[in-house]
Amino acid sequence: MKDDLQILFVCTGNTCRSPMAEAIWRAMGQHAVGSAGVSAWPGQRAAAHAATAVERYGGALDNHRSRDLDDVSEEPDLVLTMTRTQKARVLERRPEWAERTWVLTEMVGGTGDITDPIGQDLAAYQAVADQLYRLLTQLRDKLAKGLDG
Repeated sequence: MKDDLQILFVCTGNTCRSPMAEAIWRAMGQHAVGSAGVSAWPGQRAAAHAATAVERYGGALDNHRSRDLDDVSEEPDLVLTMTRTQKARVLERRPEWAERTWVLTEMVGGTGDITDPIGQDLAAYQAVADQLYRLLTQLRDKLAKGLDG
């Protein structure tokens, strides 16, 4: 895997799913990573349950602050959204990213969206963290073989 592959995880508000993915990915030893939201209110902390849910995987969200896709200045090598709708929103706003934007589930050969846990109990967030960990493990393995592997 290219050591400096820059990944951007994207969800809606950048307070639940994408920061959870970022924190878990970072805990897996990957550091060229960020997150954003397609409808984020910049500067918000991660949801408390999101922060708790990633702890079991060694992730931390204490310093996370949300940012909107429009505030992303880096040029990611790979943009991974949580839903098909978010992918469409990314492509509307950043058409130059078309070749590198995927729904996370599709990137690893699956289907479907990652459900938004916002407003739900800790168990819902833990279920999303577990799903993200499984998908990110598959992503790590895929990237280790090369993007076409």
